[in-house]
Amino acid sequence: MKPDHLHAALLAVYGGVWRMARPLLRRNARLAEGYDQRLAPDGWTQEAHLWVQAASGGEAYLAWELLRHLDGGLAAVADNEPAAGDCSRSCPPFAADGKLSVLLTSCTRQGVDVLEKARDWAAEHRPGLHVQVRYFPFDEPHLMRRALDQARPCAVALLETELWPGLLSACAARSIPVAVVNGRMTPRTLAGYLLTPDFWRSMAPARIAAISPDDAQRFGLLFGHDLTSIMPNIKFDRAVPPPAGQPSPQASPQTSPAPSPTPAPTLPGTVLRPSAPLVVLGSVREEEETALLPVIQRLLQERPDADIAVAPRHMHRVPAWVNALEQAGLPWELRSRRTGAPGGEPAARGMVLVWDVFGELAALYASATAVFVGGSLARLGGQNFLEPLTHGVAPCVGPSRENFAWVGGGLAEAGLLTEVADGDALAEALLQQLRTPLQRDGVCRRFEEWMAPRRGGGRMAADLVLSVAGLG
Repeated sequence: MKPDHLHAALLAVYGGVWRMARPLLRRNARLAEGYDQRLAPDGWTQEAHLWVQAASGGEAYLAWELLRHLDGGLAAVADNEPAAGDCSRSCPPFAADGKLSVLLTSCTRQGVDVLEKARDWAAEHRPGLHVQVRYFPFDEPHLMRRALDQARPCAVALLETELWPGLLSACAARSIPVAVVNGRMTPRTLAGYLLTPDFWRSMAPARIAAISPDDAQRFGLLFGHDLTSIMPNIKFDRAVPPPAGQPSPQASPQTSPAPSPTPAPTLPGTVLRPSAPLVVLGSVREEEETALLPVIQRLLQERPDADIAVAPRHMHRVPAWVNALEQAGLPWELRSRRTGAPGGEPAARGMVLVWDVFGELAALYASATAVFVGGSLARLGGQNFLEPLTHGVAPCVGPSRENFAWVGGGLAEAGLLTEVADGDALAEALLQQLRTPLQRDGVCRRFEEWMAPRRGGGRMAADLVLSVAGLG
């Protein structure tokens, strides 16, 4: 079979699997919401110059950062013609108001929530942008063709790890360039792609900006090294301490804060006791729950004066935490039972607060005395341990941090990270932080010095996307 016929057959099989899976997808708790949008019906979206796809909450915050730097394309739009290249193959005509139109999509409810906040922020702070937010369609090739026929973008931007065959093939058929920014690829993922390398190369992105030499090498092995480059991780741009005296903006459970039109509530005095030490177990994952329960028991025994907040990485684990605390005979309360409004009554002393409200982890870190960042006690690769540092708290982390290898070294040596091997060591480290907490100002200053040479990814990504779209 000729390669083009083989590729067509592979796409046909791929699309068939998606179609057969639809009944299951409709019943899936995470995918049922927005199901109709995921089929890209007529009227799914208006035309847009750029389509930016962000898989879930974490990538959605990176898309928000991208919006901050897209002003570089506004002059080209205002002139009613691209600054470079020819977008006539797909691009919608430029509107009379000269705005750059951006379609933001995500696969999850949390991601869509973040993107809607980004849209509202852009309406206030980037008047030259027109932003739409939609659920990402299922990756059936014909659904993606339908979506592209409605959006008609000059270019599509994919964030981090996303390579969707249906979307890539539809873009290739319509000569719509694709840019992968903040790109990451694991050796295991590369091995899977290399089972059908010609298939992937037939719909290669136009440009790939990876976050490390190793990631760039892996993308290069699949798509060609001439298409790849290296950029600073956008997450470094997002790890910015809030202005002195200002409340911490809202953030997702795995990312640092971003500009937000609605600041997170001030927790001390409304949800938390204002003068009590606070231990935060943030972004904890299902696989480490059993190890963390004894940590909580020891903290309650040795520091009954401290508040403890447990923030699960995924909200569907809240009932499991409630059940575990009940079975252990430990006092608990849901965060949602406290209003967080001025005059609200804080939780009682010795209570374990289970955080069932999305988007307040940054505010928790801003109030914390001691912090553990989850996904790291079990072999899960870790969650973002930079975020508490932006609030002047040096976090504790377990041994599994492969997902954040891009951060590099030096944090522990600078006294900005405490590495623990297991639950016993974690309990001792948190107790030590409670006994002798570090000064927030000093932590922020050292972290800022460490971060300064690592920033600039947001601007670089925006310039790349605009260039690929012929708008830069």
